Amino acid sequence: KDHINLPGFAGQHPLCGPNDERFGIRFPCMSDAYSKDLRTLVLDVGSELNCSRFIRTGVYCMVSGPNFETIAEARMLLTLGCDSVGMSMVPEVTVAKHCGLRVLGLTLITNKVSLNYSREEK
Repeated sequence: KDHINLPGFAGQHPLCGPNDERFGIRFPCMSDAYSKDLRTLVLDVGSELNCSRFIRTGVYCMVSGPNFETIAEARMLLTLGCDSVGMSMVPEVTVAKHCGLRVLGLTLITNKVSLNYSREEK
């Protein structure tokens, strides 16, 4: 339903540079980047297909990578309200929103982050 663009805070942003007004305004509003209608559609179809237990909504956090987060970073991201973390999607969402497109973000979670220093699994 939302995202946090950590690289964007450090100036790594897909809309940096000259703006071509034909594609969108200079400073697009990102408070509604993800379409509620498309999200509802996915939840409804997931329910119809008996897949609701696999579908979640939440806040995606983009980090620059190319590595997984440390335990301290994972704890910080959890405190910030992040539900999932990845190294992509946000630039594409930002550009799509800039161009006036409706956006839906889907991610596949492939690893569970460790929040405990004594945990042996990596």
